[in-house]
Amino acid sequence: MLSKQEAESLMKIAGRTKGSEIITLARYIEEKHGKEGIEALEKKLEELGYPFHFNKIRSVDWYQESLSVLAQITAKNLFNWKDLFDLGYNSPVFSLWVKAFIKLISLPLILKQASQNWNKFMDVGSLEAFGDPKEKSLTIQLKNYMFHPEMCPYYAGFFLRLLEYVIRSKKITIKETKCMFKGDPYHEYTVHWE
Repeated sequence: MLSKQEAESLMKIAGRTKGSEIITLARYIEEKHGKEGIEALEKKLEELGYPFHFNKIRSVDWYQESLSVLAQITAKNLFNWKDLFDLGYNSPVFSLWVKAFIKLISLPLILKQASQNWNKFMDVGSLEAFGDPKEKSLTIQLKNYMFHPEMCPYYAGFFLRLLEYVIRSKKITIKETKCMFKGDPYHEYTVHWE
């Protein structure tokens, strides 16, 4: 578990996310661990000094991204998840926004509008995606987003699932090839498919 001091340091990082992202976390936990899981996570967050009630979150309102990250890391530790990859991978499944718009999204559109779409849900960091679909590879760069190393596998899973919706391939791989926590200027994920 994160200590109170680690939680306090995390909470000092500026940046906001839409409530829809936090609601997605709650749906994932409820699916895996029931309402008891939500209550257990809320209790742990209160013990860390950050009382939080998922049922009061509104999808269109802005909340501290650090609180969302704290909740995700606390859930990982509480429920003994290996990492946050599976949460990231399943987040689009539990996201009402993704369900509503995924049929309208194409790979060229993702490449063109990655930054704009990121900014609809986050006011911290920036996202760029580029590559050649004919070469069956692309690169995703997440810049100026440095909350916690636990989020690196989360975004690998998240980007992979989104791309699986639009790339018609039986085998897609993603790998973080650069990481700000390892001294690189940004997080970079490379994606290949057959």
